[in-house]
Amino acid sequence: MNKRIIISAAAVIALAACSEDKGAGTSVGIDSTAETQSDADIAFMNSMLDSFGNSSKSVVSDDGNEVTPTDEPTLPLSPVLFTFTTEKEVVYSEIKSNGSCWVNLYNQEDGISFYKSKKETIPGYSTILEQYDDATILLKENEGSLYMQDLHYKSFAGRTELCEADSIAFVAECNEKGGVYRIYNEGCSNTLEMSCVAKVSSQTELRAIANTFKGECETFIANLPEAEELPAVHCQGDTENGMACDTTWNE
Repeated sequence: MNKRIIISAAAVIALAACSEDKGAGTSVGIDSTAETQSDADIAFMNSMLDSFGNSSKSVVSDDGNEVTPTDEPTLPLSPVLFTFTTEKEVVYSEIKSNGSCWVNLYNQEDGISFYKSKKETIPGYSTILEQYDDATILLKENEGSLYMQDLHYKSFAGRTELCEADSIAFVAECNEKGGVYRIYNEGCSNTLEMSCVAKVSSQTELRAIANTFKGECETFIANLPEAEELPAVHCQGDTENGMACDTTWNE
């Protein structure tokens, strides 16, 4: 019997709070129809999740009940940040003062790194904050079947409502694919760390996924707001005898 996916308590709370907001989840351009799964499929998908460390609250278990693992995460920084070690192919790269987006393809490791960020002034904060999505896509084959892992490390520049909506969208998309997922942090405070593994069609191509991300980057960069003009600081003197500084706006 296939194992089912249950939503963590944090996601349920987020769903109640943002039932009308579907968020801005990232699509990777594969067929949304879930592949037929066996017990072996579920076991392998969970093993892919386990290879990146255990969450504080696992959302998949053999008997359909939520499991709280006792092991500490195996990665000290984050279980969803992945470092490629082989040569990359730059599919897209655009870095601006108010935002960036790039896509790198790693054919030898069957993976993609995708990053987009936007800098903006948030009401209530004295500094410019950055909203970003650091994502990794990995394809793995096992016993003639192909699986895709989608890892995301996201920051929402203090906007809790965006974080909650995005987590709902991620869970819904993973469920639609018939996948298993884990959310590695409680609630939506500063970051959102999550991973989904799903069985995909054997015809799924890494380059096609990379090109989908490229299209997202092009749209993202084109829609960035105008960069905010920052004041220029002019100083006279030196650090030993003291300096007099004046802040003026560039003409």
